[in-house]
Amino acid sequence: MVAAFQVVLYAVNAARSAFGSQGLLVSSALAGLLDVDALIYSMYKLGQGTTGPFLAARALAVGVLANTLLKFALAVGFGTGTFRRLAGAGLVALALASLAGLVLY
Repeated sequence: MVAAFQVVLYAVNAARSAFGSQGLLVSSALAGLLDVDALIYSMYKLGQGTTGPFLAARALAVGVLANTLLKFALAVGFGTGTFRRLAGAGLVALALASLAGLVLY
């Protein structure tokens, strides 16, 4: 787990250095598909530096949204019956709330 934290921290920082805030958001979405815990740690570290807390929070929200959409795809793709409907509906609600937060702030 520690190795994943370090890899995500370096990858996100490298994307931010190379591509600016857009690179940070894209790399956060990709990292969110793999591990949200590592993304949280990396955004904590970057938020304390020159990135600033607002951009770090936005990147974290993008990563969480990507993770939610992946879980939705897995639940609908592999789930059956009632589980598919309930999990799908709950994850859609969570994704819409996350998206609304990103758009409004």
